[in-house]
Amino acid sequence: MLDVGCGTGELLARLAAKYPAAHLSGLDPVPEMLEVAREKLSERVELRVGWANELPWPEASFDLVVSCNMFHYITHPVAAVQEMERVLRPGGRLVITDWCDDYLACRVCNVYLRLTSKSHYKTYRQAECAALLKEAGHALAHIERYKINWLWGLMTAIAEKPTLS
Repeated sequence: MLDVGCGTGELLARLAAKYPAAHLSGLDPVPEMLEVAREKLSERVELRVGWANELPWPEASFDLVVSCNMFHYITHPVAAVQEMERVLRPGGRLVITDWCDDYLACRVCNVYLRLTSKSHYKTYRQAECAALLKEAGHALAHIERYKINWLWGLMTAIAEKPTLS
C-alpha cells in the first residue's frame, strides 16, 4: 500500500500495527514531516520525498494507493490521479478521502485557505471530483460524501484499475 501525502505517518503507523506483514510505503513533499514519520515507523516502511504527480516507483508496484485528507494540496490533480493509477497493479484500488466542498464550512475554509495559504490549492464538490476522476480515466469511480457535523463533511472516492484482459 502507498500512502500519498503521508505526512507524519499516522495512517501508516496504524496499518503497520494492525497488519505487521504488509508492505507499506509513504510519500510526502515535506522532509520534516517524513522525519516525524520515521520516528514512529519501522525501517520496513519505505518513505520517500516526492510529489503526487511524479511518484518515484515503477508501474504496477502497489495493490492499494490511498490519499487521506491531502488532495486539496495537489496542484495538478489529474496528473496525480494518473500517476496513482500508474503505480497500481491491475485490479488494484485507488482511495481518495478529502474535505467535500458541498458542505458550508468546507467552502468557507477553501476560500480562506486559497487567500492565506500557499500550500492549499482547492477543495472539490462531489460532482467536480467525479469530473476530475473521469478526466483521469476513472469514469466509473464510486464517490460517497458524508457529514462530520452539520457544517463539515468529507468524501471518499474509490476507483479500481482494470485487470488485464
